[in-house]
Amino acid sequence: MRQFVLPPDWSGEPGCVLAGEAARYLLSVLRLSPGDRFPGLDREGRRYELEIRAVEAGRVELAVRPDTRTGEGRHGETMLPRLVLVQALPKGRKMDLVVRQAAEAGVARIIPVESSRSVARISDEGGAAAKRERWERIVREALQQSGSSLRTEVDSPRPFRELPDILGQASPDRVGLYFHEAPLDGAALHRYLSGEPGQVVACVGPEGGFSMDEVRFLDGLGFRPAHLGPTVLRTETAALYAVAAIQVILRERSSWTPTA
Repeated sequence: MRQFVLPPDWSGEPGCVLAGEAARYLLSVLRLSPGDRFPGLDREGRRYELEIRAVEAGRVELAVRPDTRTGEGRHGETMLPRLVLVQALPKGRKMDLVVRQAAEAGVARIIPVESSRSVARISDEGGAAAKRERWERIVREALQQSGSSLRTEVDSPRPFRELPDILGQASPDRVGLYFHEAPLDGAALHRYLSGEPGQVVACVGPEGGFSMDEVRFLDGLGFRPAHLGPTVLRTETAALYAVAAIQVILRERSSWTPTA
């Protein structure tokens, strides 16, 4: 474990009491005991030093102290533009893998959407809530393993056409991209990311990609087509590929000179 993610109902007190799955994780999986110390993270990405103060009847009492170290263990997430992944729902449990990999890679928000070619469907509000709960658990596991200091938000699945309402009003520093299997305009990712974006929204289609109606819809929202090469990628591979490509370009922007 690189760090422990504090529960969402913890509100800044100097202590935290854990029960259930979280307590079992610390006691049975990690085999920690009173006096053991380890790093923690809250919902805002703030870091803490945690110490097991007491264990009683399957409950764990933690002492929570702010981590006053600067720079140590950081990966520079806060220095990068906010990265949002819009993922059209794939078949089966593939979305679980997308969520895990996106959280490990430092994606700030994951927005699952039901597109016209999505095999998976939003059955009802209860089903959507259950999916989100599972994905939030996967995000916690990924953050604890990876040590990322950026808390990844994951939305409940929504219809693709609600994307403008989900994202809110476009801002001048937002770059919107959708990844297509064909090079629709031949532009490179470096060109799209050569300014000073404050947010990058990357859209990845399901098996079969976005329909032409959806491509035109994204074009109308100001999104631009991006291309990942001549091979056809699985949707879960395309998501990781797209996120990795964007992250590397943004992290190494000081070492390349964009062309007009």
